[in-house]
Amino acid sequence: MAQGQYAQALQKLDQHLAKNPQDAEARFSRGIALTKLNRTPEAMKAFTDLTRDYPQLPEPYNNLAVLYAQQGNYEKARDALEAALATHPSYATAHENLGDIYAALAGASYNRALTLDKSNQTVRSKLDLISQVEKPINNVPVAKAPAAKPATSTPAPAAVAAIAATSPVLPAAAAPVAAAPSAAAAKATAPADAATTVTVTAMLNSWSQAWSSKDAPGYLAFYADDFSPEGGQLRSAWAEQRRERILKPARIKIGIKNAKTTRISDDRARVSFQQSYQSDNYSDSVNKILELKQVNGAWKITREYSR
Repeated sequence: MAQGQYAQALQKLDQHLAKNPQDAEARFSRGIALTKLNRTPEAMKAFTDLTRDYPQLPEPYNNLAVLYAQQGNYEKARDALEAALATHPSYATAHENLGDIYAALAGASYNRALTLDKSNQTVRSKLDLISQVEKPINNVPVAKAPAAKPATSTPAPAAVAAIAATSPVLPAAAAPVAAAPSAAAAKATAPADAATTVTVTAMLNSWSQAWSSKDAPGYLAFYADDFSPEGGQLRSAWAEQRRERILKPARIKIGIKNAKTTRISDDRARVSFQQSYQSDNYSDSVNKILELKQVNGAWKITREYSR
């Protein structure tokens, strides 16, 4: 990879991972190699899988945000960077990239405002200011993901920044809004207030009840319009698969234990819990995380993954 031979590096990484499938550092390097080869969907899946299997590592979230930003999907890039900072609040690269994302979102909003009101000189001045302070696109050093232990073990910050490597960076944008990242990071690590905990718990119980009752339309209604299935699956294919898996068993029983809710931002939250599943021919128990946002006063699921 240091010599730019990404195809050869990918081949060696695949050979190594065939024997060591849980090597987080090798999986992270594979994601970088795929990115350099412009195999973006595969790179996104590689980083997404890492965030699922090792949610305590911030680097995969950061690089996933980079790829979202390159596609112009700044909302998902913002969410990924906030997740990175929730795991590692002192991760400077994620703070910088999140600032760029906020600036890009601001620029897009100013453009929309100017489209609607071309005579608004205040908006035009703000847009001109953003154009004047745009910075060139450079490679920013980021920490390579260390060899990770299972998700129950959180590495020390010193271990996270052990080895430097270059990786894609976010598109050029405006000067960062300094206060926004720190506020988002603080909220991301703060326990939810009592009112939020009550409403999220009620939503979680209703979601599990719809699943247990084999009410597929009711179950799917808990997912936001911008819900993105893990692994790059199309939402339509995911919905059809979920509908089939809910309707096929004769009975389903979902159990929820040890739910813990945290705030990500004013309208976003995260709830982690232990989920048990029983049907007439299968049972399991997993630790699950739902990321939520408020839509018309109700909590909707934007992301769902196990760890």
